[in-house]
Order: sequence, then structure tokens, then C-alpha cells
Amino acid sequence: MTRNKRILIFSDCYIYGGSEKLMTFLLKNKVLNEHYKFLFSYRKYNKYELGLQNDNVFDRNDNYPLFLLSNESLFHRINCLRVHFLIKTIFKLPFYILEKLKLYFIWNLITLIFFLIRSKPDLIHINNGGYPGAKTCNVLVFANYLTIKRKIIYQVNNQARIRKGFFVKLIDQFINKQVFYFINASIKAKNTLIKNRGFSEGKIRIVNNCAPMVKVQKTKNEICDELSISANSFILTQVGFLTERKGQKYLIDAIALLIKKQPKIKEKIVCLLVGNGEDEDLIKDKITELDLQKNVFLLGYKDNSEDYIDLADVFMLPSIRDEDMPLVLLSALGLGKPIIATDFAGITQVIESEANGILIENNLKNFIENLSREILNLYNNKDLRHSLSINAKNRYKKFSPENYGLSLKNVYEDAIR
Repeated sequence: MTRNKRILIFSDCYIYGGSEKLMTFLLKNKVLNEHYKFLFSYRKYNKYELGLQNDNVFDRNDNYPLFLLSNESLFHRINCLRVHFLIKTIFKLPFYILEKLKLYFIWNLITLIFFLIRSKPDLIHINNGGYPGAKTCNVLVFANYLTIKRKIIYQVNNQARIRKGFFVKLIDQFINKQVFYFINASIKAKNTLIKNRGFSEGKIRIVNNCAPMVKVQKTKNEICDELSISANSFILTQVGFLTERKGQKYLIDAIALLIKKQPKIKEKIVCLLVGNGEDEDLIKDKITELDLQKNVFLLGYKDNSEDYIDLADVFMLPSIRDEDMPLVLLSALGLGKPIIATDFAGITQVIESEANGILIENNLKNFIENLSREILNLYNNKDLRHSLSINAKNRYKKFSPENYGLSLKNVYEDAIR
């Protein structure tokens, strides 16, 4: 019987994003909670815990926040400052030196050793936003090796970076040996983990992500009234961290190109960008430069982001790199939204172009023009939008919480045997 097995979920990321939300879905998954008791540990910092509060898992009895040292969240906040890059470098330098002296590693290793001895889980599930990603994730593997030696499931939620250096190769070989299974959401992520880091193909399992449907809190009319825009507008929505890899600047350029070719559409088209991040000021400047203040709205972080997806005529996902299987894509699918997305990574496992969405080639040479063309195509074709909407809802069933729970349960059972 596996009912009483205690599984430790450990997660760390410099922002509270999709990979972190996925763990909250796991903690609340009915299929999994019928069989396992979950302990949840994470690197403690304010914005992370705010995210946990918004997702209603902050007050769980079996949460174990740990004071772990990392420059990742700090450097992200520094990167968001609107100051000269030399000043940013000066701010970062003392913390960078402390990390290079391995003081962070020593503190984190000791902290995690004591935590593992105290908590004694039967299985460890590490959740990392990428690879190498958060350094604490690999430190936990080492702490487990030195202490309780439990089997480890290691989830990587993005494309692995190319390995550089002999010492890094030794670390990867150690991680590969100590981990029982790796989890990826997409075949592309699996292949990059093998190619870029040398991990064993037989250890990597594919588990589709999921995004549970949530109740919409605000209607389209309510949000349009708040933003002082017409409810009859043709609304594009993107939800994501404001950074170059998420493609907001290309989406804005595509809208500007569309308006240049079809001036009358300027009175009709609206783009809502939900999220915050290091490129916020750059994006604001671009909106002003292109005279799109009445067309493109920066809304910041919203804990009810699904409301803004639900009101959209088209959901946009113009990412250009570092994606696996974005949860916002699955949310848009479940809400039956016509979707325009980039043709790469796990996105291609979710979207079949012209069937349940539109895929754009991930080629920056003609990316803006292609994006603009497909927006206009859906603007002019209500029947196509309707067809994509119906097929999106049907496709969502494959990525339901029930299927996610069953897939992960199979991985756990194989490891616990």
C-alpha cells in the first residue's frame, strides 16, 4: 500500500511563475492526495509566499519554508531597477563574491541536511524551473546523498542550458546517478536534457502539465469598464513575465504593423499584457514610441489572470525561447480561446495548427510580419475563431488534473517499489 507514503515536494525559482503554480496544482490534486501525504518545502521569500497565498496553499500544515541563500531573486529585483547597468553591477558584486566563495552552498547544504533528517520523507520530488536553474535543487540532491538516501524525482520545467566546463560535467554526472527519474512536460525538453547535459534517456519520463479550470471572477464588461475600453473591442491577451524571451515587444511591433497596413483597425484592436518583469519600462517606452497607448495596456501582475484570458477574442503566446508547456496556454485551451502561439517546445504538443490554434514559425526574420498576418486573419474570420474555440476545449481534456494525477502517480509508484 502506498497510501501513507510521505513525498517531499521541494521547489525553488527566482519568481513565482508557472512551474511553481504547477506544484500547487499537485498539492491539491485529488488523485494524488488519495494515495500520498505531501510535505512541501521551498526557499522562503516574500513574493513567493504571496503567490502561495493567492493559490490557497500557504497555510497548509505540512509546509516547510526554508531560509536558503540565493542571488537569483535579488538579482532579478536589481535587474528590474531603471538605473545604468554599471550601477546594477556594483549592487550585485558583493553578493556575487559571497556566492563564489561557496558560503551560500555551505549554508544551504547544512540547512537541507538538517531538514531531511528531521522530515524523513519516503520519496523526494524536486521541482526546478529549468536546468541548471535554481542551485538549491542540486544542493538538495547532494544533501540527500549525505543523509537519508531516498529516491529522487527531478522535474525540469524548461529547456536545459548547454553545459560548459569540466567541473559542471562532473556535477551533471553526479546528479544523473543520484536521480531515479527526471520529469519533463515535452519531448523537446527531454531531448535537450539528454543532448545538453548528458542525462540518461531511460531515466526521463514525460508527464503533461495541467491547469485546473478556475471560476471566472469578473465579466468582460466589468474589466472593460475598469480599463475604459469598449466591450466591442477585438481583444488580444497575453499573460506572462515581461521579458524578451516572452515576446511582448514582437507582439507590440506586430500590432503596430497591422495598424499601419489597416488603419481602421486602430479603433477596434486592444492588447492586454498581464504580468510584470524586468522589461516593463522598455515595453512602456515602445508603446509610447509607436503611439499605441490606447491599444496596448500594461496591467501588471493579476492573481485573477484567467479573467483576462476569458475575455479575450484571441490568446497570444509569442514566446521565442525557454518554454516547455506553459500553464497559461492550457488555461486558454480550457477556456476555449482561439490561440496564436510560437511553433516550438511543448507548445507543439498542445496546439495543432489550424485545428485548435494557430502556430507561428519561431524565426525572428519574419516573426513580426507572420504574427501580424495571423492576428488579422482571426480578426476577419469569426467562423475560424469559433472552430478553434470548440476544438480547444476538446483538446484540453488531455491536460486535465485527473490525467496529470494519474501520470504522476505512475511515476511515484515505479520509484517507491
